[in-house]
Amino acid sequence: MIKKIFKLLSIALVLCVLIAYSAKGSDFSTLKLSAVIASNDTVEVGKNIIFNVSSPQLVYPDEPVVYSWDFGDKSRSSKGQEVIHSFENTGLYHVVLTMKQKDEEVVVDRDVFVYQKLMVLLTDVSDQKETIQELTTEAIDKGIYIKLIDSYDSTTAFVSEESLSKKIVEEKNILGSAESIIMWTTRGSGINSLTRLVQERPEIKEILNDKTLIVISDENLGTLGRIMQSNFNIISPKQILLVRQYQLRNLIAADSVEDFIKSLIKGKAQYSIINLESSHVGLWNAISYLVNYAITKGIPSNTIVLLLMLPLIVTIITFIKQIIGFGTLGLYSTSIITLAFLALGLQAGLAIIVVIIITGSVFRKILDRFRMLHYPRMAIILCFSTLVILGLLAFGAWLDVNQIASIAVFPILVMTTMAEKFVNALSNNGYKVAPILMVETMTVSLICYELVEWQYMQTLMLAYPELILVLLLINVLMSRWTGLRLTEIFRFREVMKHAQEE
Repeated sequence: MIKKIFKLLSIALVLCVLIAYSAKGSDFSTLKLSAVIASNDTVEVGKNIIFNVSSPQLVYPDEPVVYSWDFGDKSRSSKGQEVIHSFENTGLYHVVLTMKQKDEEVVVDRDVFVYQKLMVLLTDVSDQKETIQELTTEAIDKGIYIKLIDSYDSTTAFVSEESLSKKIVEEKNILGSAESIIMWTTRGSGINSLTRLVQERPEIKEILNDKTLIVISDENLGTLGRIMQSNFNIISPKQILLVRQYQLRNLIAADSVEDFIKSLIKGKAQYSIINLESSHVGLWNAISYLVNYAITKGIPSNTIVLLLMLPLIVTIITFIKQIIGFGTLGLYSTSIITLAFLALGLQAGLAIIVVIIITGSVFRKILDRFRMLHYPRMAIILCFSTLVILGLLAFGAWLDVNQIASIAVFPILVMTTMAEKFVNALSNNGYKVAPILMVETMTVSLICYELVEWQYMQTLMLAYPELILVLLLINVLMSRWTGLRLTEIFRFREVMKHAQEE
């Protein structure tokens, strides 16, 4: 019995060896010659570019291999696994590598664009994607390469700035070769991303020292120039040039930035140049100087914008409450919701505040069955609100929602305090009045959001922060208001009508 088992095991072992050997032989028989061309996709005319064979797969490891290169420019072919070549004319070239080993031969190709001028374009204007594509195509026909760094999927300026910053770091080598850097973005996210990177990475500043930064904008160039002065002081480029969108084609076609500026002067076009000579401080712009100084010292411009928006927000809320007569959960709560909308975006902000309100209402109703002190009960409600929001964020990440990763946590944590406000309103006013107050609070917050989200308003406040003094004066005048609110005139119109008749 033991001998039979031993024989069976011996036969099985021999079969396994034969199968393994045949499989190995099959692998050799199916092995094919292959390789990949490793090189840059673009190169400046007249500059050397390195081509080499990457990840070669050989049929016969011990046999020699012949590498023949055809660069598509009618030049002599080159031999070798790594070659250096330069193109004398602009255009798109089809580089072909022929790889031979014994009776095996394989052909690998790669396209390389040779440019006369290199420009970098930072953009997040998704509604102009077709126009930008047309510009890049037209530029290629003229031997100009425009490297596009975009953040089309960004929902807010904050998200766009974060996305552009990451992509610029990945493409920092190409910044050094670019003649100029063009920024066509919303709310200054392009220039702000560069400013942020210069503060975090000194090597970026060295790359931009001799560059001209060109900002495309439809805003008032004088106002925008005041804002950009702080960016110039941080980045320290050669200059910042502010131009209109319709000048973009002329900029691309110009031989140099200097020639483009001359054409702007000759054509009496709208433009503004920011450099060392454009900075001056006076008594009338002392607050502007403080804002620029804060940005220069590393405070993010988006933080400054939110801070400057707060006086405007509270003034609008005061006007709506004091003059019009809307009821809200308070000045502070309404302001916090508006600022959270600005930081998170309207859709994310609304979703989170609705979740907080529903969670607070449900758990308040559940905890009413237990006789608990006020503050422990509120702490429990806030804990559950946090868990629900965390679950929603995880669910969004599981669905691969791109905006989830860019949502700021701190505004969410601040918004969770609304659960306490709403629960207190339920306790004090009941389930009939509290929802109405919450709806009015949300309505006022949305009105404020639309006003302060207006790009012109943000630019105006950032360029002229002295307007805070005007807002102070407006609040002083509203503090002396003794007349009826507009809603009260509507509510008591019948009483006033009878009083006039008597």
